[in-house]
Amino acid sequence: MKRPGAKAKAKARPAPARSPAPDGETALPPNKGPHPRNTLNELDGERWLFFTRSVLRTSYPREYGHDLRKRHGANKPPRLMKALVEFFTKGGQRVLDPFAGVGGTLVGCSIAEPPRRCTGIEINPDWAAIHAEVAARHPDLPPQEMLGGDCRALLADADRFPDGCFDFVATDPPYNVHLERTMCDGKYDASHANRRTDYDMRSGDPADLANLGSYGGYLDAMEEVFRLCLRVTRPGGYMAVIVRNAYQGGEYLFTHADLARRGKAAGWTPKGEIVWYQTGSRLRPYGYPASYVPNIAHQYVVILRKPPAGKRTAGKGPPR
Repeated sequence: MKRPGAKAKAKARPAPARSPAPDGETALPPNKGPHPRNTLNELDGERWLFFTRSVLRTSYPREYGHDLRKRHGANKPPRLMKALVEFFTKGGQRVLDPFAGVGGTLVGCSIAEPPRRCTGIEINPDWAAIHAEVAARHPDLPPQEMLGGDCRALLADADRFPDGCFDFVATDPPYNVHLERTMCDGKYDASHANRRTDYDMRSGDPADLANLGSYGGYLDAMEEVFRLCLRVTRPGGYMAVIVRNAYQGGEYLFTHADLARRGKAAGWTPKGEIVWYQTGSRLRPYGYPASYVPNIAHQYVVILRKPPAGKRTAGKGPPR
């Protein structure tokens, strides 16, 4: 019962509508727009700050032809690529993916707000065909360009790809040379489902980096790709390389660090890394019960930057 003279309590204001965050993990309020001095993207301060966390945990919905794209054992969620694209570009700018796979970056550019223009290059025609099928299922999405062939050969064509013609490079290259087996010997394949894997994704093309003869050869080829991407990226533009470390021949390989060093050797400035954990990763009993072998459940997003025009390169006072 209300006491005489008591003031009525003010009604609580409804919480503002919140939209899904880039990783589907946390809700964020609607984007308020960029700071007047923001020349990189179209995000407000809260979204900018949210993106710069060094650890990203995601659980994305299965969408945009996931039933087709999952045939590629390392396909990337379009929403992850959308988040990268929206941070490192503005609407309408051009994005390159030299290892486009089944087109996660292309779809990410199409669903970005506003959309970006993307060119993907894929050496395996089977993966490119899957992207074409996904695009046919979603005619409402802005179309993107998928080119077939070796990115090293295509990007060397300066007439087709002039200097500085892309604003951002986002890619998920082969993580290493691909072996049929890397962490088991096949002894338990028939009786233990969690000992089987469909991760072997080699094509029949000898120019496929996954078909190279050694890890050192793979790193050399990736440095060549870094140099080509540097040429076609505008000064001050960024590159995001998604990679998983590897366990081969009884040794753990810090592939993300090796690639960062090769990127720097090619002229890029290393700017940071994001540790990405996608929930639901399947665990396998590698090494059990005798030795430690890690279940590699995370990946890295290595961030590189091309020095802005007029600035000195990495190691000689790079710009912030």
